[in-house]
Amino acid sequence: MTCKVCGNEEGNIPYTAREMMYGTREAFPYFQCKSCACLQILEFPENMRPHYPRRYYSLEIYDGRKFKGLAGQFRKLQYRASVFPSGVLAALLNGVLGKREYWIFEGLGVAQKSRILDVGCGNGRSFLYPLAEIGFVGLMGCDPFLEQDIHYANGLRIRKGSVHEMSGTWDVITYHHSFEHVADPQAQLNRVAELLAPGGLCIIRIPTVSSWAWEHYRTNWAQLDAPRHFFLHSRESMERMAAQAGMELYGVVYDSNHFQFSGSEKLVNDVPLSAPCTPGLVNAVKRKIKKMGYARRARQLNRSGRGDQAAFFFRRPTAINPGAGPCRN
Repeated sequence: MTCKVCGNEEGNIPYTAREMMYGTREAFPYFQCKSCACLQILEFPENMRPHYPRRYYSLEIYDGRKFKGLAGQFRKLQYRASVFPSGVLAALLNGVLGKREYWIFEGLGVAQKSRILDVGCGNGRSFLYPLAEIGFVGLMGCDPFLEQDIHYANGLRIRKGSVHEMSGTWDVITYHHSFEHVADPQAQLNRVAELLAPGGLCIIRIPTVSSWAWEHYRTNWAQLDAPRHFFLHSRESMERMAAQAGMELYGVVYDSNHFQFSGSEKLVNDVPLSAPCTPGLVNAVKRKIKKMGYARRARQLNRSGRGDQAAFFFRRPTAINPGAGPCRN
């Protein structure tokens, strides 16, 4: 068992993880590196397509219906407030409605002309499409699982392909829970470093084994998601890869939620994550109350740097604004 991140062969710890998103319960060998702590699949499955049914991944062209009409105009206001949170109206919208998808941009000076590349974005509906709807013009996404390139009427383009096939220079490159799915994380970071403009930033949001949830639940940790997640990185493994790529990991912000508990408890009880909830109003209320308690625990773990997912902020040493961005935990 040789670590694919740091090359260590000594003292690596084997695990067996089951497919529990859909409950096939097929077993896959993983191991955790003794040196860099990265949890990784031992051998890549020959064919991953059966593990990505259409209901798992958003690959069809998005119709953008929620941005149409009067309700759509209001949603655009919400997203604009999320991206640009200054001002009374933005504070009101964010405070009351809690639409904070773009908190990762805080303090980074992102503007509507910023060149933003999102890697592994599917059809782009969750992150890039709303940005295009509020006037961002330098956007592009890429995903190797698309059937073909996508060109939206609002100007957003999504290319079928990986980061290795992208060109140009970018101010911000993001991975939103796609980096754990790639088989070549070091090569991807190397390519990111080549694509970043001077002062450019890379933001990678992933589940992490540097967390209470992994230490407590182990192979019943919901975000292990075998075999789709090839690498479950630690803070140490991310730092090592960044250094190898010539970038600096300068900030980590934990943003875990109730799922590290609610999902993992399902697996403890041998219930697939996709299993339907028990019907009935009383059961729904009980789940809501339990999730609220889990959410409070998640916030506590995030504050102590122990949540099970985080945003990792990278920059090249020549960054224009070395003091910008999130504080490092």
